Amino acid sequence: MEFDTPRIMELLERMEQNYSLRPRHPEREGIYADYRARSERLRASMPDRKVYAYATPARCAIDWFPASAAHAAPAEGVPLFVFIHGGFWRALDREIFSFMAEHYVKAGVAVAMIGYELAPAVRLGRIVEQVADAFVWLNRRAGELGFDPRRVSVSGHSAGGHLAAMISATPPTSLEGHPLVATIPVSGLFSLAPLLLTSINHDVRMTPHEAMRLSPSEMQRFYTGEFIVAVGEAETEGFIGQSRDFAAAAKAAGSRATLEIVPRRTHFDVLEDLASPELALFQRVLGAVKGVPQLSDSHSIR
Repeated sequence: MEFDTPRIMELLERMEQNYSLRPRHPEREGIYADYRARSERLRASMPDRKVYAYATPARCAIDWFPASAAHAAPAEGVPLFVFIHGGFWRALDREIFSFMAEHYVKAGVAVAMIGYELAPAVRLGRIVEQVADAFVWLNRRAGELGFDPRRVSVSGHSAGGHLAAMISATPPTSLEGHPLVATIPVSGLFSLAPLLLTSINHDVRMTPHEAMRLSPSEMQRFYTGEFIVAVGEAETEGFIGQSRDFAAAAKAAGSRATLEIVPRRTHFDVLEDLASPELALFQRVLGAVKGVPQLSDSHSIR
């Protein structure tokens, strides 16, 4: 059998350009430095913030931001918005993204930021298990923390979007909770096979079997009221295509799903729209988290 070497090399290069984003976005470090500084200021301004360990490894912790005191928790508790950071399962940490909690907390929503161990120290399957462990920890303490376990939503960015989608495919009984109200993956990864062909897998070390088993696009059922699948308009065809395909796959599996293409945003600054109360994505997500019915817009999968 003859191999078309130039064609194979072209395919490999295209996959690398689609998913290995650091060379494409030299502004990334400045964006994350800004996020970190804003997050440090927010944490300093919230003396009632707590850090809880849900497992023994140091990274297995939850930053807890209670809903504003202006929204005294009713007997059944407030909604909970869980956020999972990205970094291709091999970088970053939950504290960089604290800034995103500010306006959800002010709107009467409790926020939990989940941390987890990173590759290559652990395999991807273990990371998925750790995030599930964090949900079990939270659900067991709903009364103590003051949130309603029937009103939990999850979001995540990039690799965190993958983890959020995997949580939505986990039976609620396994998490000692209820079906999710909403799942909001932002610039997520849902089909992992393309990453086998990239330098990212040097650290993540997925086998083809793991890539299939841990791909949300391969799941047969989801336990969430709706998916809001967001991606930046200026992202690569890989990320936009993955988001579009997953929204369609989730709908085919019986879930409500809409695709939100965020104008002019890249993979790294798209989180501004999830965090800013004057912007449409924040308003859309807050409405879903608080249980307000939303109408689909022109970007929706129908």
